Amino acid sequence: MIISEPAPIRTLDPINSDGNSQDAPVLTTVYETLAWTSPSGEVLPRLATEWSISEDRMTYTFHLRQGVRFHNGAEFTAQDVVYSVTRALTEGIPVVRQRARNLDSVTATDDHTVVFELREPSSAFLFEVADPTGSGFSSILTATAPTHGTVPVGTGPLRFVSHMPGSELVLEPNRDYWDPSVLPGYESLRIRIIEDEPDRVAALEAGEVALIGTDAIGVAAGLVRAPLLEVVGTPAWTIWLHASRTGTTRDGAVVRAAWLSLDREGLADIAFAGEAEPWSTSHPLLAYGQGPTELPGYQRDTEAAAQVLAEAGYEEGISLELLYPEEEGYPEAFFEILTASWSEAGIRVEPVPVDRTTWLARLITADYDLTVSRHGWYANPYRYLLPRPGWQAPPEEVLPELVQALADLATAGDEERADAFRRVQLLEAEHGYPSIGVVYVNKHHVYRTDLIADAAITGSVTGDRRDLYLSLVPTAQ
Repeated sequence: MIISEPAPIRTLDPINSDGNSQDAPVLTTVYETLAWTSPSGEVLPRLATEWSISEDRMTYTFHLRQGVRFHNGAEFTAQDVVYSVTRALTEGIPVVRQRARNLDSVTATDDHTVVFELREPSSAFLFEVADPTGSGFSSILTATAPTHGTVPVGTGPLRFVSHMPGSELVLEPNRDYWDPSVLPGYESLRIRIIEDEPDRVAALEAGEVALIGTDAIGVAAGLVRAPLLEVVGTPAWTIWLHASRTGTTRDGAVVRAAWLSLDREGLADIAFAGEAEPWSTSHPLLAYGQGPTELPGYQRDTEAAAQVLAEAGYEEGISLELLYPEEEGYPEAFFEILTASWSEAGIRVEPVPVDRTTWLARLITADYDLTVSRHGWYANPYRYLLPRPGWQAPPEEVLPELVQALADLATAGDEERADAFRRVQLLEAEHGYPSIGVVYVNKHHVYRTDLIADAAITGSVTGDRRDLYLSLVPTAQ
């Protein structure tokens, strides 16, 4: 089975990965996590069969699956969990260590039980352990095969064979895997790295590769009616708008008017050619997330927006800048529709493209009026709701009640999580802070039906290549 990925793998070692999708082919198939989070928000067993959380939300106890072996034959035990987590915390890149900032200790109480002790109460910690992308400290390694950066050894359903940096990765099914029912029918998987999109499409059309992915809606649209090709889209990218809540946008009326006059339908149908849907501050597949029809301020009302401005003293309207990173390649129509919808409410907005370095420097110091950002799927659904330090005025200044609402969400149990999540969504929607969801945009996979009989593309929404790679069913020759 030969498929293509658009970008080189940055690292084979989880502690050096910032969670970017380039590393997913190894992190999500060769390595495994104790548990995993589905797009619907469920946390499900993997290397752990069950777990418990103390009443004070400070102690997490995981009971591990027995009879599991690493690819080198070593037995999987609780000591491997301690080794992996400790190594990530002491040697990992800053973003890896930051994700475990609330972890005080990890201890193996016997060969198949591991205990995490936290510094502060949290229910959200479970989502860090259960991040299926393998980022942070969630991937489990073994000290018996220490060359993690060159020859990765995990417990996963696929085994590492070889890696030519920037060129290709070769994996094969792990025939000793603890759950043989999930193993694919091919003998090996060759993943070619083809960065140039026209070259990637040409390789697919020539039958040199069986599957490609693309973020370009125009490319996917051009292949829909091509013979022998199947095009499937999944909601992978969310577009967010942020107001700094400093300077001109310190006034909440300005922000409410801007959010009320958003034309999400136009953005979804025109800017993204129908390959997007209006959305809010959760992933569309999150079972307990509220979408735009359920939240205040998400239904377009330009008259109400104009009235909000007038009542705040802006009868002549107001002028704002929209800062954005030009490298992210938003469609030209995206900004045309945004500025047109805002102008109807009396908000004159000038899009200002800058390089990503400049954008980040201004973003983290709240040096902007409005800005736009793009994010993928988060294993931890709480992250959709959190204020980003520095991105805008802090919640203590803008929305003090959000602080307690987020604290309640962070310590909510399984039965309380959905209601606590929705309460935070409602509060943030009412005040348009710290950000507002605009649309979810599809990513596409295209595969040749003469080479692949079936592929569960929708699983790839998480950035987890496991479901995608294991689902590839070769067409009978």
